[in-house]
Amino acid sequence: MSNKYVYYSILAGWVTFVLCLIIFFGFDSPSPYIAGLIVGFIIFEISFHHLFGKEKERRKLM
Repeated sequence: MSNKYVYYSILAGWVTFVLCLIIFFGFDSPSPYIAGLIVGFIIFEISFHHLFGKEKERRKLM
């Protein structure tokens, strides 16, 4: 898998974590860091899975 796709997945997870952290602080959540990490990790996994599927389709490894 290309390093470019891994970089995009990490960037998507990081940006989501920061945005969710700001949102959960705004809502006065009891644990904004944990909530931000969970949502950021889920977005990271979804983007990684999506980009991995794209790479698999591109290489025709089905």
